[in-house]
Amino acid sequence: MRHTILTLAALLCLGCNAFAAKTIDGKKVTEVKEWVVNSGKKSLDHVSKYDKDGNKIEEIEYDKAGDKKSRTTYKYNANGKCVEEQHFDKFNKLEKTVKIEYNTAGKKSSSKTYLPNGKLKNEHVYEYITE
Repeated sequence: MRHTILTLAALLCLGCNAFAAKTIDGKKVTEVKEWVVNSGKKSLDHVSKYDKDGNKIEEIEYDKAGDKKSRTTYKYNANGKCVEEQHFDKFNKLEKTVKIEYNTAGKKSSSKTYLPNGKLKNEHVYEYITE
């Protein structure tokens, strides 16, 4: 039971970059399904897919009725950093593309969001303050 709880806790630590549990019992995790249970009724909430390196490459979100709500794909550079996210609506139509850049220390330096026509929508620049 303790092993199951620890495994579930590790699976909840998902993000754009590689997630915490790349393997379970020596086997590579390729997909994680998240379910919502309300009043004993179980419905699919998210499906996340991973590449051979444990990087999330796709996430599909479902609504309460079980219909696809959105889909996001992720691309990585040679260092395993997420460099692009593509966000699609429930009809699989591209809504936006986010391109992410990193500084020489490997920290996120900027992210630019583009509309489907390629026009820049906005840009975020990251500044790290250290002591």
